Amino acid sequence: MKEPGNLSDSVWQVSLPYISHSKTVVAHRHYCYKVAVSLDHQIECAVHGCVHAAMKGFVVNSNAAHQCSSPDGPVLNNLIEPRSPWGQKIREIMGEKEFVRFEEILDVSRLDPILPKNHQALDSSELIPHINTLMASITGAGARETALVDPRASRIVAFIAENLTRDITQRDIVDLTCLSFSRTRHLFAEAVGIPLSRYILWQRLRATLKTVIETGEPVSKVCRDYRFTDISHFHKTFKGIFGLNPSTFLLECRLIL
Repeated sequence: MKEPGNLSDSVWQVSLPYISHSKTVVAHRHYCYKVAVSLDHQIECAVHGCVHAAMKGFVVNSNAAHQCSSPDGPVLNNLIEPRSPWGQKIREIMGEKEFVRFEEILDVSRLDPILPKNHQALDSSELIPHINTLMASITGAGARETALVDPRASRIVAFIAENLTRDITQRDIVDLTCLSFSRTRHLFAEAVGIPLSRYILWQRLRATLKTVIETGEPVSKVCRDYRFTDISHFHKTFKGIFGLNPSTFLLECRLIL
């Protein structure tokens, strides 16, 4: 089934794509799947000390600690929501593996240029179709396809999206499911692929980053608007997920919105 709507909005709802010019990042782990692909060179990634080198691209499982190196050029990264059509397909591809090279799942010689050579001069709206094409090559699914998720978990996801700037209580959540909080957490983790508390934190971080880039407001203000305790809390969370400080990310990376 297809959903109507703008492709950029559809891609943002199911992933967080960005181009990184950082040569290396410290060990970090995501609350989602990560797809990384070099634009014109080969890249390296270490997972729990095991180094994978000379790759076109790779997929990392959610919550797997890894450290990436790309001294020779930029990398397109895409953080995939586990509950999305892309995420569900990647779950099938990964199985119990923490890391998969592109070469294991794709004929990389057949990949079209990932992004146009003049990608730095193009608007995000012109890059989004290329990201959709790449993800379709990996998963066989498009950003607008509908994922099958337990409707109770879907209600929680929708509620969280509408209430990121206020405290979300256990009572708020159980009122949506008519289950105990313990059973609700289990239901959510099974359906969405991320523990509830981590999902809320991840959505607050996504919203903070998007708002800072779109409005130019200071990170210190926006992160508090999205209920981070303070700027130190936001910095620690951000670096743990991206392997970079927020200030470095804003200088060396381009979020594709």
